Amino acid sequence: MSSDLKAWQRSAIRETMANYRHAQDNYYVGGKPLVELDGGFKAFSLLTPPLGSPAARRRVKLIMENMLQPNRPAAAAVDFSLSGRTPHVITMAVTYNCQCDCLHCSAVDYQETTRRENSALTFEELKSVIDQTLDLGTTCVVLTGGEPLLYERIYDLIAAVDKQRSVCTIFTNGEFLLEHTVRKLKQAGVFGVFVSLDHFDAEQHDIHRRRPGLAEKACRGLRLCQDAGILTGISTYATKEKIRDGELDSMMDLARSLGVLEVFLFDVIPTGRLSAQRDCMLSEEDARQIVDFRAKYTAKSDYPRIIHQTMFSSIAYPCVAEGCPAGIVQVHLRANGDVSPCDFTPHSFGNIRQQPLKAIWESMSAHPLFAEPSARCRLSQPGYWVKLAELAPVS
Repeated sequence: MSSDLKAWQRSAIRETMANYRHAQDNYYVGGKPLVELDGGFKAFSLLTPPLGSPAARRRVKLIMENMLQPNRPAAAAVDFSLSGRTPHVITMAVTYNCQCDCLHCSAVDYQETTRRENSALTFEELKSVIDQTLDLGTTCVVLTGGEPLLYERIYDLIAAVDKQRSVCTIFTNGEFLLEHTVRKLKQAGVFGVFVSLDHFDAEQHDIHRRRPGLAEKACRGLRLCQDAGILTGISTYATKEKIRDGELDSMMDLARSLGVLEVFLFDVIPTGRLSAQRDCMLSEEDARQIVDFRAKYTAKSDYPRIIHQTMFSSIAYPCVAEGCPAGIVQVHLRANGDVSPCDFTPHSFGNIRQQPLKAIWESMSAHPLFAEPSARCRLSQPGYWVKLAELAPVS
């Protein structure tokens, strides 16, 4: 460690790196497999750069720089509110086109508005956002939708992500994971593919997505990705009923049988088609049960890892431990250029057609709503919705 650093800086670096190692150890050790990649790097998640990779080293460097802001009081301890912030993860809705009609679709309102106003971003605009977010320090670019594989230049977008600086992962419903599309994804340099599954029972999944035969196609697509050497995961969501009835356990059994590396677990959020159902929000007791659920399967070496949406912060920003990543380490781009803290937040803090992403991120992450970390998803807290409703629209 450089002798030019002040004592508080050396202490901050030591504490930051200890926290970072602790967060990573909590996630990828315990008998779970690591995937050996070209170059000797080791992957443990579809949403974190593989260990030893240039993108992983870049993330660590950025975390340390965030904690050593020049305006920070010398006597201050490592304090989240005094540190800089980096959007380590960006989720980008590249299109709202989708062949499904999901009962819980969170994007339905944006889908209709973008179609009506013909306001979808062009390829050049999407690529510009990728360039801008990489310059801000992003080390994980996540392409979503709608259905991203319906976007005609999806492979060009994946290829546009500098793999020395960031990994690129997509979320898909899996129907279009065919031999030729999987081959193109691999050639473009995709890091991982999450396939959304709403229910362990194929028939129930298809009913929920209103798309007959989708579950079978999704599972086939996962196998094709695995054969091509692409990291795979399942994304699903937790409800009070799924927690109570053991459905999440059955989903873990399915994930194990499919051989995926990771299961991404979202909390159900009252947005989109569920916007009038505030009673669906998980309680504090529900949240504790999810923590116990994760711990149970973390201890089972033959099951995939579980990454919960609140684990972004602990992996990417160890000074805040676990908590809501929105506006802290994550930013979301809608297909019409609006920018929000996460995919599910129904408020725009600006549009990239009017402002650079950097200006929007700095304004949003400095907003009082995100001044302090939140141990749980903010959208699971009734008080946060009140504060959102009080915000004036961004012109």
